[in-house]
Amino acid sequence: MDEVSRKASNQNDAYDLLDWGVRTVKAVPGTSPGRGRGLFAAAPIARGEIIERACTVFISAEQANALDKMLPLGDFYFEHPRAKEEGLMVMGLPSLCNHADQPNAHVRFQDQGPCGWIAELYALDDIPAGAEVTYKYRCALWFNEVK
Repeated sequence: MDEVSRKASNQNDAYDLLDWGVRTVKAVPGTSPGRGRGLFAAAPIARGEIIERACTVFISAEQANALDKMLPLGDFYFEHPRAKEEGLMVMGLPSLCNHADQPNAHVRFQDQGPCGWIAELYALDDIPAGAEVTYKYRCALWFNEVK
């Protein structure tokens, strides 16, 4: 552990430092036919593998209500895991995933205490290189789904 991390760790022993691991390019943005932008596997991704860990920004209930009226911004935040009326704006690749009824990935949220929440996009199945990475939106669809 480097000197800065050691000092930060000693200041508050109540939490562990985030282990973000080695960042590799497992998925890249691209164009999805009939859907616009999407996320695609840059190389084969194994079932259970974390594709991306992304920071989030907290959205209060008041902000969520305002965003819902500001299309398309209201389409891009996730319901907060602990408070349905609040939200989390995901700042990384998970926000590029399109919906699928039979997804090959899932987003789970992890509470990192004083560091806030992170979104982990992980593979539900083996995903071949070039395949679109999708997850099932956990809300009523507000668009006509392209099959």
